Amino acid sequence: MDNTKSIQSPDGVALLMENLWLRHKAGMKQRPCNIFMVELPPPTEEELAEARRKTLENDRPDD
Repeated sequence: MDNTKSIQSPDGVALLMENLWLRHKAGMKQRPCNIFMVELPPPTEEELAEARRKTLENDRPDD
């Protein structure tokens, strides 16, 4: 049986993280099967350009 839940928004991720943190702080057990699929939007052109820039910087040999 697939118990994976899907989260499709940043608000959903924030609520999940808040719930996990509050349960931890209160000393409550976490719910079983805390498996979530987070559906991220495709990256923007700006995000892709930034990732390419960082990749090029990391590929340069250290001086």
